[in-house]
Amino acid sequence: MGKIILCVFFIAFIFGCAASSKTLKPAASAANKIPPEAEEKNFTETPIAVSQVPPTEPVENTAAQVDTAPLYIYPAETALEVKPEIPKIAYSQITNLLNEFIDMKERSNVSGENSYLGISENKLTILEIKGDKDNIKEASMKLVYPKGIDKPSADLNNAMMSRFLKNAAPELSDWQTRISEILDKFNSLKTGIEGIKKEDITLSNKIIQILYDKNADYIVVTLKPQP
Repeated sequence: MGKIILCVFFIAFIFGCAASSKTLKPAASAANKIPPEAEEKNFTETPIAVSQVPPTEPVENTAAQVDTAPLYIYPAETALEVKPEIPKIAYSQITNLLNEFIDMKERSNVSGENSYLGISENKLTILEIKGDKDNIKEASMKLVYPKGIDKPSADLNNAMMSRFLKNAAPELSDWQTRISEILDKFNSLKTGIEGIKKEDITLSNKIIQILYDKNADYIVVTLKPQP
């Protein structure tokens, strides 16, 4: 009988140890396994506490920062090219001191523009002016030096040419020298193919054209605007 009781206590002890071992010793695979929700969770989605964010220092708008700030240079506007206004030449300027020797007459309109013509008493000088009286477009003087011309007539022609050129281009002061050169060139020409010459005196806003024609014995000086 005592042996039966001892066997019952021994079996109960064995079952008790087995139960306690199941609760106290979890399986190694279960202990090392990561929960599924921890694997699927994105680390960046984890909220950050306010205390973890470093405080932002206030930015001061100092004069030094303004001075060192990059500047944007706006492109300058394209300047419009302004051409200087060409000085106008008046009718009275060209005829100054010439109208005492040449009687100027207004001609009928030619090509819709005003025209004035005058001939000296000895018929050796012809003056023609085109354009408005306050803004002439062209002025020309024809001086005839026929063969055997007398000295007073030649001197008068020379004086008329000199006055015309001084009126046309008062900015030049050496017209007396130029007149002598013009007469020397005209007198040196010979009739024939080489008897006609032309040259231009170019100024800032106008041209004085000189035409020599030894075949017809005349010189034409013409004032024209720059083309």
